[in-house]
Amino acid sequence: MTPLKVVAFFDGRPGHEKQTHGVVNALARRTPIEIVEKRHVTPLVSSTLINWGRWLAVMFPGAGSGQSGPVDLIVGTGTHVHIPMLLLKRSRGGRTVTCMTPDVLLRRHMDLCFVPVHDQVRPDRNIFTTIGPPGISTDRGIHESDRGLILIGGIDPKSHVWDSEEVFSQVKAVIEKDASKKWTITSSPRTPEEMCVLLERFAAGRQGVSFFPARETPRGWIEEAYDRNECVWVTADSVSMVYEALTAGCRVGIFPMRWKKKKGKFHRSEQYLIENGMVTNFEAWISGKSRMKKPEPLNEAARCAEEILKRWWPERLK
Repeated sequence: MTPLKVVAFFDGRPGHEKQTHGVVNALARRTPIEIVEKRHVTPLVSSTLINWGRWLAVMFPGAGSGQSGPVDLIVGTGTHVHIPMLLLKRSRGGRTVTCMTPDVLLRRHMDLCFVPVHDQVRPDRNIFTTIGPPGISTDRGIHESDRGLILIGGIDPKSHVWDSEEVFSQVKAVIEKDASKKWTITSSPRTPEEMCVLLERFAAGRQGVSFFPARETPRGWIEEAYDRNECVWVTADSVSMVYEALTAGCRVGIFPMRWKKKKGKFHRSEQYLIENGMVTNFEAWISGKSRMKKPEPLNEAARCAEEILKRWWPERLK
């Protein structure tokens, strides 16, 4: 079978890159592909304006570079790669697929958008709703029941109020209530330094608790941690990690955040997961009203890959 020619765009942001890799990896498991990677690291404002200028220029009839070498599929995640993706489609053909909701001016030009349900985008021919973003984690079925993982997010002034003392007290409460487990804690690039200091001191004085700051964890560390730890607690602001842990088949608990927008998409995502029994709420668990449950299988990357093939290459699904 002839491989599909795939061009994958990356913007340098780990969360976005995992989504694109997740879809491409899942596609490769279903059909032969040849992939070319293009990197567009987060640009300056001037570069963004140049991209919009280039896009507006090719909107006029007769424009386009007419480069040789057709492409079957163009995949990318992140605002900064949308215009480069569409420009490539203009010159070399192919279908454009993104894992986020594009700017409204660009949305109709995308062939397919994988949009999480919490974005509340209206149904359309090129919109495919997912429960959460696709990722690269998988359920390998090798979890150790005596191990737990705690993932700490951090500051985002637009979405929530971060209180290091409050989050630390919840982390401490989980570990003290489930003290028979060996606990691994890690931070994220957004975690404030005072939170890291609290966690570092706590882990140093307690057997069976380890703290690994995000800056000291190599690429692939978190996926190995998902494989090993049966239960995972995540601060609610770390939306991507919540879905990664669920996809890895972990039992997932959520530390609550004080949202600035009660109807914001992060809050909607948290409510959706709790209402559908996919995660355990901290307050309910600590009070003994709820237990951490094994989640139903979730693999949004596989669903996205299947949707791509179903739309344009259904013969490859046989």
